[in-house]
Amino acid sequence: MSRRSFSREFKLGICQEIVSGLRSKAQVCREHGLSPGMLDRWVDQFKVLGSDAFPNSGRSGSGMVLDRTKELEALVGRQALEIEFLKAALKREELREKRQP
Repeated sequence: MSRRSFSREFKLGICQEIVSGLRSKAQVCREHGLSPGMLDRWVDQFKVLGSDAFPNSGRSGSGMVLDRTKELEALVGRQALEIEFLKAALKREELREKRQP
């Protein structure tokens, strides 16, 4: 099972809700499947650094979209090459069949 990563915005939102008293730590842990220890670390970091906390947290949504786009573009390129190769092979085979009596 791979480790989950959480965006900076997610962590800040959760911490703001806890610090402001909107939700309890237990509620947040249950709703999001987070461990209390991890949540305590997030809140401690948020209390010290405020909105500057979690500078390199998780992956931004747009970063994941860009990665996925690059991945799909590479796949399309490979498939285009395969199609061209198969078309050429089919054409050669058809020519070979025409030549044979």
